[in-house]
Amino acid sequence: MTMSLMKQFYVDRYLHIRSFSIQLVVTTLMCAALYSYHSSEFYHFHFALWNLALIPLGIYVGGVSAVFIHNATHTSFPNKWLNETCGYLSGLHQLWGFMGWKLIHLVHHQYSDNLAMDPHPPGDLTFWQFARQMFIHSSHKISERYREHWGENPLTLKLQKTVNIMFPVVAFANLVFWFLLLGPVGFVFFYIPSYISNHLLFVDVNYSAHPKDEGGNTSAANLTDSMYYKVANLCWFGIYYHGNHHRRPMLFNPKYMPVKERQSAKEDLDLAA
Repeated sequence: MTMSLMKQFYVDRYLHIRSFSIQLVVTTLMCAALYSYHSSEFYHFHFALWNLALIPLGIYVGGVSAVFIHNATHTSFPNKWLNETCGYLSGLHQLWGFMGWKLIHLVHHQYSDNLAMDPHPPGDLTFWQFARQMFIHSSHKISERYREHWGENPLTLKLQKTVNIMFPVVAFANLVFWFLLLGPVGFVFFYIPSYISNHLLFVDVNYSAHPKDEGGNTSAANLTDSMYYKVANLCWFGIYYHGNHHRRPMLFNPKYMPVKERQSAKEDLDLAA
């Protein structure tokens, strides 16, 4: 039986470094293979009107990447191989890898809406303030947890410093991979829109789907009332049924939670009040 990621985090102080090292080696090898495979002509930018059709496709795939890394984290796919594959590919798309995202999300579920412990609580921030700091704040909270567990000692600080250096290197290598795979046209019109839509979707789910009640406290809620939410839930497997997701994390599509356990966003707020 494999050890859960949260347990690994508390028994293996080299978890992040090993994960980033493996990612860097694998991505570098893939980049080398792609560079050898494509001719120099492939990397010339030739614009055509049909390239614009890649933008909505990229936006859609960005949402699918959000759903897949999320569901892989909760082992919602039918088997371990599919979970790991979808999680790895989504982590590659999002640049910072599957393991780091998974760890932050599991801690979020453990301490949801706890201002001191949740990696990304909305608090009193505006949407754009939250968007600017969600990723940085999440990383800082995991770093704090690491130091609390392993102690403020020279080895801990050295390992965290190494991780802080490795992360942008891994992210850059992953970015180069997508450029070498897609070429300049695919990178500009497909990958960049997909990355932006992925990030904004995560921000909106973690912000808007944790609304405040009358007492100023936030909690996970289902968002279904606007046309955007209806379309997004249809396209991206019920992603805004966030209240349902927090009750039953392993559901692939939380829209289809048993009726007796489903609640609207308004009911969620009434219960929390």
